Amino acid sequence: MAKTRDELQRLIDALSMDLPKIIEDNPEPGDFSSAFAGRADEITDNASAEDDAWAFAQLDAMLDANGHPSQENELPPDE
Repeated sequence: MAKTRDELQRLIDALSMDLPKIIEDNPEPGDFSSAFAGRADEITDNASAEDDAWAFAQLDAMLDANGHPSQENELPPDE
């Protein structure tokens, strides 16, 4: 069952708070991508069809704000 947007926002906020540590712990781009994607999957896998694009936009904005390129093509599509 999909999470509500409020529940997704809490997951996004938690990932945002953890992002500096994820970046610090994963200085190599590939390692960072894997670590971030693992957390992002928890969000996108639980987003409804209506919230999917919104969730991806939130994740991309988070990456951009922290100097990392969008992982739009890196994150696996939701099924």
